Amino acid sequence: MVSKTKRVLALVLTAMISASALAGCGGGSSGGGSTTTSTPTNSTANNTASNSGNQAAELDLDSDSSVDIIKERIKKEAETSGGEIKLEVWCSGDDKKFETTRIKAFKDKYTPDGVKIVVNISAVGEDKVGGKVLEKPEEAADVFNFADDQLTGLAESKAIADLGDMFQNNIKKNNTEESVSVCSVNDVFYAFPRTSDNGYFMYYDKRDLDEADLDDMDTIISKLGAKNKNIYLPLGNAWYNCGFFFAAGCDISYDAKTKQQTATFNTPEGYKAARAMNHLALNLHKGFECDAGSLGDNVFVADGFKNGTLGAAVIGTWAGPDIKKNIGAEYVGAAKLPKVDMDGEKVQLHSFSGYKIVGVNKFTKYPITSKVLAYFLTNKESQLERYKTRGLIPTNKEALEDSDVKADPALKAIQDQKEFSHPQGASVGTSFWSCSPGTIGTKIKDAEGNLPEDKIEEILNSVVAQIESSNKSNAT
Repeated sequence: MVSKTKRVLALVLTAMISASALAGCGGGSSGGGSTTTSTPTNSTANNTASNSGNQAAELDLDSDSSVDIIKERIKKEAETSGGEIKLEVWCSGDDKKFETTRIKAFKDKYTPDGVKIVVNISAVGEDKVGGKVLEKPEEAADVFNFADDQLTGLAESKAIADLGDMFQNNIKKNNTEESVSVCSVNDVFYAFPRTSDNGYFMYYDKRDLDEADLDDMDTIISKLGAKNKNIYLPLGNAWYNCGFFFAAGCDISYDAKTKQQTATFNTPEGYKAARAMNHLALNLHKGFECDAGSLGDNVFVADGFKNGTLGAAVIGTWAGPDIKKNIGAEYVGAAKLPKVDMDGEKVQLHSFSGYKIVGVNKFTKYPITSKVLAYFLTNKESQLERYKTRGLIPTNKEALEDSDVKADPALKAIQDQKEFSHPQGASVGTSFWSCSPGTIGTKIKDAEGNLPEDKIEEILNSVVAQIESSNKSNAT
């Protein structure tokens, strides 16, 4: 006989998973519509589910009892398509191998008898997912990984599914407060937090630099240049060079309600930021490097530490595993960004900060399975495996207490940089990146630090004009 506890659990899970899975999942022309599962209708079931609603926050979705009920719901969902569920997942190319292993673990855990779950994984850059989903939401992936600054646009366009109470309560219970806050829009949850390190800091080789050297960029360049090595900072990448504009005092902000972007680049503060980049580029290939060429940042940095051309790099945690492998973990240091020279004054370099999160397509044919998969890919076990495999810092509170995570120098570097970081979701909208804000860094690199003031003004005016034009388009 089924225990009373399990009966209550079944009723709560059935009610809440069905409600959360079906919320907002009306079918589009090619979206397949919502499933035919329903919540219990008899008064006893409804009263039990209602009275037990406060238990949802305590339910462990990974427990054996919960897994059994979830498998029942997945089996019911599979009946709508002959016992087979086909899903597509979008993730970065760097994550594809890892996601493949976790999806296999998901299928091993949650596939009911008599059901076949097929998951196709496609590599789509996390910075491009939001735009790609909005283009054709009915044809987008069922589950997708993306950066948190894209969530507002997805929610406003009704292209991403509301998660409902069951998953919301587990997200709140298991993850840090800040990571939870970026997963909702107007108090409605749309995403699962995955990693807390969507920002950058400085990795360095302890054999080349001492702790006393780390506070000043000019000192770093001088010491590394004397060893025929460089520090890498990709000036032509707006995600990185915006740190100079923030540091100089420029306003870079985005109003999600009006969809208006502000970036005061063509101001005295903006010109000061550009001159600071000019100053660094005077040392191009003589202690400073800013262009990865066709290799891309990740390969360029990994190879640079391995072959001895780099002694430091401004990048994120994803580079950590390869750097450790190439020079030995005992020699890898990490620190907040150094100060840079701005018109003779040493100014702390700023950065973006943010989170990587996971959402579910509102038009998926399989909302229950998709949401359980998104949950599984972001639970404690997956976050720890992702850290061990990819070096990415968790958002799960228990995972953050893991001894290896706590001992990682990157965690302290992120914490030290936090004071000088700017939440990406509050700073930039999706259209910002198409307004060529990285152009100034590319031109400075091409001029090897000798870009004249009038050219700086011309380029920054052009970027601001593109932003203003984009604002007009967004307003209509």
